[in-house]
Amino acid sequence: MQVQDMEKFSKILSWVFAYYEKDLTDLTFEMYWNGLKDYSIEQVQEAFNAHMQHPEEGKWWPKVSDIIKHCKGGTQDNALRAWNEVETAIRKVGAYQDVVFHDPLIHHIIHKMGGWMAICDIPDEKSLVFKANEFKNTYRAMYGTSAQNQPPVELTGIINAQNSKIEGAKKAPPVLIGDPKKAREVMKHLTSPDKLITISRTSQKLARQLTEQSAG
Repeated sequence: MQVQDMEKFSKILSWVFAYYEKDLTDLTFEMYWNGLKDYSIEQVQEAFNAHMQHPEEGKWWPKVSDIIKHCKGGTQDNALRAWNEVETAIRKVGAYQDVVFHDPLIHHIIHKMGGWMAICDIPDEKSLVFKANEFKNTYRAMYGTSAQNQPPVELTGIINAQNSKIEGAKKAPPVLIGDPKKAREVMKHLTSPDKLITISRTSQKLARQLTEQSAG
C-alpha cells in the first residue's frame, strides 16, 4: 500500500473492528498498517472480506497473520493466470512487437528472465514448460512484496530494438495485454531496462525452492 491508501485502509479497519466490536487504537492501527503495507489496498480489502466470510475463521476478529494468509493464499492462482496471459502473448504477438501487460509484476519477472525477446525464444514445448515453471515460481515468490510497487520495466520487441539503432526512426506502439485500462496505466510508468529492480535474496531463495519442488 502507498501513503495515499492510508485513508481507505483506515476506513476498512474501522469497519472491521466495529463489526467485531473491538476498539481501534492508534497503536493497533499502526501495527496493522506496518504488517500489511507490503500488499496492495485491493489485496488487503479482499483478504478482510475473505476472513469475515469464512464459516469458521470469520467467527473471530482477524489478526495481521490471518490477513497475510489470505493475501498470499491466492498466489498460485494468480501466478497461473499471469503465465496464461504471457503464453497467449508469446503465441499471438510474438517477439517482434513491444508488449505491455496490465500486471506490472509480469514485467519485472520477464525482464529477470532475459526480456521479452528472450522469453519468446522457445524452440520446443519442453522449453515452454521450463519457462512456465520458472515464471510461476518467481511470481509466487515476489507476489505481495515491495517488487509490485517498483516501476515496471519496458518489454522491447525486435522491431523497436532495431529502430533504436536507427537515427530518427519512430518507436512502434506496444500491444496491450489483459485489461486495456490497467495496461495503459502500467505504460505510463514504464522504465528503461537499465534501471533494474533488485530481487531480494529471500525472494530468490524462495523461487529456487519452488522450482526444485516442481521438478521433484
